[in-house]
Amino acid sequence: MIIPVRQEPILSRTIETCLLNTDYPMHSKEIIVVTEDEDMARIALYYQQRYPESVKILMRRNYFPTKPSALNDALALCTGEIIGVVDAEDIVEVDLLKKVASAIVDHGYDTVQVMLRIGNVEDGWIPRLFAMEYAGWFRIWLNARSKLRVYTPLGGTGNYITREALREVGGWDATNLAEDAELAIRLMLANKSICLVDARQWEEAPTTFKAWLKQRTRWYRGWLQSLWKYLPVMLKISTARRIGLANVITTIFMLIAPLIVMFNYIAYSLTILWLLEEFNILASKITTDLFPSLALIPFLFNAIYYSTLFKGALKEGIRVKASDPLLAFVYMNVMMPIAASRAVYQSIFKDVFWEKTKHEGRGVKWVYGEKDISPPPVG
Repeated sequence: MIIPVRQEPILSRTIETCLLNTDYPMHSKEIIVVTEDEDMARIALYYQQRYPESVKILMRRNYFPTKPSALNDALALCTGEIIGVVDAEDIVEVDLLKKVASAIVDHGYDTVQVMLRIGNVEDGWIPRLFAMEYAGWFRIWLNARSKLRVYTPLGGTGNYITREALREVGGWDATNLAEDAELAIRLMLANKSICLVDARQWEEAPTTFKAWLKQRTRWYRGWLQSLWKYLPVMLKISTARRIGLANVITTIFMLIAPLIVMFNYIAYSLTILWLLEEFNILASKITTDLFPSLALIPFLFNAIYYSTLFKGALKEGIRVKASDPLLAFVYMNVMMPIAASRAVYQSIFKDVFWEKTKHEGRGVKWVYGEKDISPPPVG
């Protein structure tokens, strides 16, 4: 398991969780801590001295300052056949490694994505909405993509890949700010199988709008990087023949999401104008003759988004408050367009840089696995 880390005082908790609190043979677990932070190296050194066969440290001196660059550097130190990515704040479920190994060894998958859950749900409405969004994304969207065997993007953490598959696709793209989604595209183009398994890795959500905005901007900008990179490839007839039209469509629709979100304001403005004209509140007829039915599309998209948001929360046991529908509207139609617009601006005017998300170790969850660990896939 590779743990890329910088300025994360909770690193010791993550190492101990992965090494000592997972139900998997000790001799088969390997922790690679990759950092350019001397304080993090000192923490990792303590565990390397205690567990010299299981913990390794890579202290980077000359490096490109992104997470995928660190993952590529750490890959050279990995000796196992399954490579996992664990963020510095993650809590890994007790039986997660057994489920991952079973999916790869017993079921023949090349890549496994586990479900990501938020541990600090009670830290405010932003972490709560974030947790609901994650629940909808992993329990509904990724679960469906995995079952349908169409493009299944990886999460930034909780993905476990065979060394051979990583070698074939060339590792991570060091300059991509959403290296997880980009890697999943190359795995798909190489006909490597990806599945979602019923195991959980707990994360920490941003607690402030500023922290959330930096993280979401980075994700959206990474998707746009992949859009510019792979759109010419996806539009080729030969690509559709090789990987299937469904994979092409699902990939493009995900990568253009920041652009769709950014234009939410325009779509809503046109819809409101259509309603005002339809009910004769305005005398003008600008929209009614042009696209009366299409004006409802933004509402339909939001209806789908809200249904998966709340259905995912219900499935994962997240308590929904009475104010959450209104807050979800703000989350989707105010916060996300701001992040998308910021991502587009940075894509045009800024060099690639990594806006780091700060973690404080809030909402610690120790999750105990079920006895029955097979079959690992969700569906």
